[in-house]
Amino acid sequence: RQLYAGNSVRVRDAIYGGMHPLIPFILVMLVIGLQVVPAVIGGFLFAVLVGGGILQQTLEIALVGVLLFMLLAASLYMLCSSVFALYIVTLPNMTPLQALRSSKEIVRYRRASVLLKLLFLPLAMILAAAFITVPFALLLTPAAPAVFFILTVLSILVVHSYMYALYRELISEGSELHT
Repeated sequence: RQLYAGNSVRVRDAIYGGMHPLIPFILVMLVIGLQVVPAVIGGFLFAVLVGGGILQQTLEIALVGVLLFMLLAASLYMLCSSVFALYIVTLPNMTPLQALRSSKEIVRYRRASVLLKLLFLPLAMILAAAFITVPFALLLTPAAPAVFFILTVLSILVVHSYMYALYRELISEGSELHT
């Protein structure tokens, strides 16, 4: 956040101030965990009923597939806004409930475009990782685990940079709508 604001960041500031919002962050993570429950239940039911051979008729499988899709859509709908609460809750004097409400307000009337941007990230990262790791796996096999590890570590930076940039974009668009 400080880098995006143009301020310099010192190691001392990161060490002493970095643990401040830990408990509110964990509470928001718990809420996000609860929001994932419908998708987990849907996936579990689909795996047990279809994968276990209980349902074998096409119509039955299609109905369970529709149920899975609806539960997955419910989870994605809730997660679309709550994921930004992870960034908001780290602001000074911000409670988890305030952060969840603020993040819901940020994506109001823009949930579909935000969801597309959120779904683009894993797709782009998987494609980039495939284009980088597959040649190493085929041509330079001993180096492939190291390359995969480096990409995994760098992916954390890429994900948070992308998410924070998207969060800042939503905030700036929101302020333009209210003026």
